[in-house]
Amino acid sequence: MATILAVNGLGKSFGALKAVDDVSFDVAAGEILGIAGPNGSGKSTLFNLISRIPFSADRGEVLLNGAPIHRLSDVAIAKLGVIRTFQREAVFASMSCVDNILVAVEQTLGLRGKAAEKAADEASDRVGFPRNFHNAPAASMPVFYQKQLMMATAVAQNPKVLLLDEPASSLVEHEIHWVRDTILRLKSEGVTILLIEHVLPLLMDVSERLIVLEQGRLIASGAPRAVINEPRVIEAYLGSAA
Repeated sequence: MATILAVNGLGKSFGALKAVDDVSFDVAAGEILGIAGPNGSGKSTLFNLISRIPFSADRGEVLLNGAPIHRLSDVAIAKLGVIRTFQREAVFASMSCVDNILVAVEQTLGLRGKAAEKAADEASDRVGFPRNFHNAPAASMPVFYQKQLMMATAVAQNPKVLLLDEPASSLVEHEIHWVRDTILRLKSEGVTILLIEHVLPLLMDVSERLIVLEQGRLIASGAPRAVINEPRVIEAYLGSAA
């Protein structure tokens, strides 16, 4: 299958700290690529560099369908179909749920009025976010529904490549099942997905391929079961005593 996203030699430093250090990998169109690693390994920073939200890489390149996007603005990258969610519930708390979605589709897709409302309704239905919550303040939503709202906002922007940063964090078992079902449904619709997740059963269940980061460097890549059993990966998670 053709490569849709290529990351080549990507790096970001903060002073002496190399948060992302010469990371390279490809993602095939329609693939679910899992991204694992202990806390502080550079996973979310990697998403920051790909999306340029909130900062860009110091070195390396990101290609979408063979064309470089790493020098574009974050809005231009989103308009090309590279959309991300965030580790924490990132909503405009003072706005209604539906207005969160409408702001996004206006900026990314240029939709307004009835067209924007239709996109919001369809995205809500695709991820299971209840339409009867549309006019509720986003801040009033429990964590699970804020997660659904973030997913609906991302889906409404018509992503080609969707970067999901710990969508199952803080969720209980039946809510994690929703995350799994939603990811697999989006894949069946042709969305390419990069998934950062600490809930390893979920990550192992949906990922077709897994990469592992440690201290900003890519230390393993391949079939999920094989990768998770590599001694270097076990050491990264559990320490050398393991």
